[in-house]
Order: sequence, then structure tokens, then C-alpha cells
Amino acid sequence: MEWKPDRLLHLILIYVMLSGFTFWLPVSRGLLDGQSYSWSGWMGIGGTGVGGQYWLLLIFTALMTTVVFLGWRNAQKPFHWLLLTWFILLVIESGSWFFSSETVHLKGDTLGTDLSLGKVIFPLDLLFLALSFVWVIRDMRLNRPPHFPLWIRVNRNLLILFFCLLPLQFIVLRFFDHYKIFDQIGVILTIFQWILLNLSFYPWQTKSQGSRYFHP
Repeated sequence: MEWKPDRLLHLILIYVMLSGFTFWLPVSRGLLDGQSYSWSGWMGIGGTGVGGQYWLLLIFTALMTTVVFLGWRNAQKPFHWLLLTWFILLVIESGSWFFSSETVHLKGDTLGTDLSLGKVIFPLDLLFLALSFVWVIRDMRLNRPPHFPLWIRVNRNLLILFFCLLPLQFIVLRFFDHYKIFDQIGVILTIFQWILLNLSFYPWQTKSQGSRYFHP
């Protein structure tokens, strides 16, 4: 039996990937930049390098990465509950911005970005939380067998490229961060790296591994 994500799951996972940039960037830069990088997040969490509440940021990033991995690799349990947990966290985060009297901006000093998102992201997060509930209920009713997409050469090569970027990011961000152009290159590489990781999980070949299951 062949399996591939349906259109709704594609849309949901792409949104998870997009929402993940605000977590992947500080996690990567905190580790690679070191003490020269200061970051701040929602509900007052923040730190310098891997200090402060970096451990909390790691938990969020691990959850997000698990969601996209399981989502692209046949969305078996515990994907349903992890997906809903992720969107509930996003709603709590963006809701704190939405109902705040302050204007919340997504700022990136390196690339010069300054976007006012406080009143925009919350409705989107609510929408995708609702869509996730719809998909989870529908999928649980199908009671799909645990057939998984093959891990083929494309997946492997993309994952290798993902890891190959790490030393280049480290050199650019750690030793040349006082040059703005190199800092910008490092940020672009980090963004590209997150996209690569998602692409490495994607079921490029939809043929299932059903032959691995034997029935008497």
C-alpha cells in the first residue's frame, strides 16, 4: 500500500516549518555564535549563547523537529498528539502577543527585518490548530496500517548536506560575526539548513515498505 501526505497535511506541515524559523534560528545561533549572540522569546524567556532559558528553547525545537519528521514519515502515533501540542503552544505564544497592549515585532538585526506580527499570527495559529484537529480526527478514523515511506538516496543526500553546512556555519558565525556580511551569510545558511532538514524527511518516493511485514 502506498502512502503520502494528503494536501491538508502538506499545508499543516509547511506551516509548522515556517513557524519553526523563530525557534531554529536562536537555537542554532546560540550554539554556533556563542556568547556574542543574545536572543529573546515569548513570555520573557531569553539568554546569551546557550545560557538563560536555552534549555527551554531546545525542548520546543526538539518537539517541532519531531513533528515534522513523523509528519513526513507516515504520521503514525504519537504524531497526532505532538502536532496538537505544538499548535497549542503556538496559540499560547501568539495569544500572549495578541492580547498584549504592546506592539510585538519580529526583529532580526542581522538581516534588518522588523515585522509587526502580534495581531496577525494569532488568527493563523488558531486556524491551523483547528485544521490540525480536523486532520487528526479524520486520520484516526481511517485506522491506517503502519507502512512507512522508503528512506532513499535523495533523503540521505539532503541530510548529509544538512550536516555539511554545520562547520561552515560555525566558522562564519563564530569567527567572522563582527563582519555584517558574514553574519548575514551565516543567518541565510541557518535558514536554508532548516529547509534542508525538512526536505530530507520528505517522502520523495511514496512506495511503502509493506514487504517488510509478513502475514502467516
